[in-house]
Amino acid sequence: MNERAPHQSFLGSVFDSYQNMKQIARCLNEVSRQRGIDRPRLLELSRRPTGIQDYLPEADWIRHPTHLNDQSTLGDPVRLPFADKSLDACLISDVYEHIPASARPGLLQEMLRVTDGLVLVGCPNGSEVVSKLDRMVFDFIWGKYGERFIPLEQHAHFGLEPIEQVVATLKAQGADQVAVLPANYVYRWIHMILIYFDLQHRNPAGNLFEPLNRIYNQRLSPYDYREPCYRYLIAVPTDPKIDLQKLTESLTEVPSEPPAITESDEMVAQTFREVDATAADEIRRLHNSIEALSQEAAQVANRLSLVEEDLAVKTQRLAEAKDVASKLPSVEADLAIKTQRLMEAELKLQRISSSLGWKLLSRFGPIKYDYLVGVYRLLGLSGYVDERKPDRR
Repeated sequence: MNERAPHQSFLGSVFDSYQNMKQIARCLNEVSRQRGIDRPRLLELSRRPTGIQDYLPEADWIRHPTHLNDQSTLGDPVRLPFADKSLDACLISDVYEHIPASARPGLLQEMLRVTDGLVLVGCPNGSEVVSKLDRMVFDFIWGKYGERFIPLEQHAHFGLEPIEQVVATLKAQGADQVAVLPANYVYRWIHMILIYFDLQHRNPAGNLFEPLNRIYNQRLSPYDYREPCYRYLIAVPTDPKIDLQKLTESLTEVPSEPPAITESDEMVAQTFREVDATAADEIRRLHNSIEALSQEAAQVANRLSLVEEDLAVKTQRLAEAKDVASKLPSVEADLAIKTQRLMEAELKLQRISSSLGWKLLSRFGPIKYDYLVGVYRLLGLSGYVDERKPDRR
């Protein structure tokens, strides 16, 4: 965190802000000493005020905002409103990871253009462990406050670059020499940042925690400029008078760590690795379980699809059956009418067939063929002559 209440001393600042600003101020002091400049002209590019001016009051500071309401205002391509080589130093801290990756080379190029002295780039290390810790902190904030913490969300959205990539980009923009300085020892950083978000974040009485910050910054911060680290400060001299090796040595001269702290650090680091390995095993187990459940769900979904298809066919058949059933009463009524008519016709036929006329008519055929046909033929009536026999006349 980079904010500090106006009433707080340097040692009472939030731990990571204190470490980062202190490291930057030491770099700038050393470069000013090497170049023999009493009051350097310095440019800070930042998302919000960092308080760096308080750490180095013997300088003329210019602050150029890079964001408004957490959105970048740098433009694409980036163009800083300063003349070439017009500044003794130009620095960014907590900016690089909050702009699109496409804008980063242009920003570094512009910083190199306007600087005749030292360019400083402070940014998180894009390593696996830092990404894990970022996610842990983001989840903690979400769980405690129900807040999607935008800075950490932007880390994931824009991406954290490995330090080698940042250095390569600087060299591609014209940097000849680059020094990489570690800060925010991760195994203490994670504890302190969670304490900050648990106790100080959104707390209007932040001054109550100044003694806690003071103790940490005074007794432990000097030992936090080491690997593995959460953040790097990258120093790029643009003036050949600057001795980068001496600058690096002055920044890496850390007092000997007390044995008790060293032992505690080793225990914390070992415990973290063990917990991380156990968590990784558990994640793999859960992943395999999820995969198995996903396959089972896919099979169930396939069976469900078949059942739905069969149900659709049967629903169609049922609809057809209902349509037939709806017509059945009219069919039955029509059939009843026709049955009644048939019965009446049969009754009428029965009366006719039992009548005397019908009986005589039914006997006419045999009589006709037995007696009358011969007479018809003798008379030569048309239709009754047997054409197969010769005419005897």
